Amino acid sequence: MAKQVIINYKGSEYTLEFNRKTVKRMEESGFTVNTDKPYTMITELFKGAFQMHHRRIAPELVEEIWNAQKKKDELLPILVSMYTEPIASLMDEDEGDDENPTWKVQ
Repeated sequence: MAKQVIINYKGSEYTLEFNRKTVKRMEESGFTVNTDKPYTMITELFKGAFQMHHRRIAPELVEEIWNAQKKKDELLPILVSMYTEPIASLMDEDEGDDENPTWKVQ
């Protein structure tokens, strides 16, 4: 089940969420979950979380919201979990469909 984070900031509500399309777009732009570059990873992950519902949001506003955000240390693992959920869904299998392709190693 997809998760959302709702942020209220200066009278506006922002829905943060990821789906396969936003994750793919982020990866195509060079994003990786990389703890060797934590500053870049954290800011790009936060910015990417806006893309599903607020694609045209100004990067400066996203940065302003991040800087004003409380409990960042609690928010970050939630965003990482939300980001990896669509990736894990790529491995989901349809149950009960006898028409699924089969494969074997020879």
